[in-house]
Amino acid sequence: MLAALFTVLLTASPKVLVVKSQDLASYASVVAGFTSVVQGDVQQLTLDDGAKETLERTFKSAADTQPALVLAIGPAAAVGAMNAFDKVPVIFVMVPYFKLYRLERQNITGISLTSDLSLELQATRSLLPYVRRIGVAFDPRYSREFIDAATSAAMSKNVDLVPLEVDAPDKVVKVLKAARGKVDALMMIADRTVGNAAVVQRTLAWAQEEGVPVVGFAPAQVKEGALFALAPAATGLGQQAGRLANRILHEKVDPGALAVSAPEGVELHVNLGTARRLPDAKAFAFELMGFAAKQQISVRVNE
Repeated sequence: MLAALFTVLLTASPKVLVVKSQDLASYASVVAGFTSVVQGDVQQLTLDDGAKETLERTFKSAADTQPALVLAIGPAAAVGAMNAFDKVPVIFVMVPYFKLYRLERQNITGISLTSDLSLELQATRSLLPYVRRIGVAFDPRYSREFIDAATSAAMSKNVDLVPLEVDAPDKVVKVLKAARGKVDALMMIADRTVGNAAVVQRTLAWAQEEGVPVVGFAPAQVKEGALFALAPAATGLGQQAGRLANRILHEKVDPGALAVSAPEGVELHVNLGTARRLPDAKAFAFELMGFAAKQQISVRVNE
């Protein structure tokens, strides 16, 4: 009997705690993808919109359950998990501007929401062959290194990335006006200054007036008028996190030794109304289908 009990203990699945910042459909899709892949006993916790003391008590109770690994979905969950678990491995997902939260401890790794722009640049080159100069608004305090790397990637694709420095949200229109005639398209990035909703709306309004196509970084921007965006599929993010969790749990990989990963699976979101206003909408639609098929990515269309 003791031998049988010992065998059960050895084969018991490790306890995995999933913490969601909010009860959102996209977060639920992440959980679905994660649970389909991770080899563990998954338990879920959704944070309430409460005071800091309430969140701290919630995480203290969660820590008392002694999970083997924590998947933190969203900023509040990631920061709370970082503060509550100093030895338990933590994987974060769905955290915009993750570097700003200083999620850099030895027990933490994660998956970013953005890539190095190489696929976005490739898509722009394929779908809009007349585009040669792509303006990118950014705050050098936060995104200088990222823009430098993206500029090199653009050169390899025969595209000029035109940096547009914006050090305050209210300066974006002035910077864009100065770029008139110097850019054929705009590309948005997840920058703290220019990635917020108000600046995005100003950028899209200016671009529509000037007839300049905009490549977004999130589906919400496509709904607001950006031509297209390549965004991580929530279920795919969860599956990627599940594979990462398995490496940590079963291969005993140190999470601190794993760099934050770029998302592996993306979807191509397109605004049909914006596409119709292009100089050659039919050519765009044809190239869109070819690009999606070649990259093996799904297309989601917004009116």
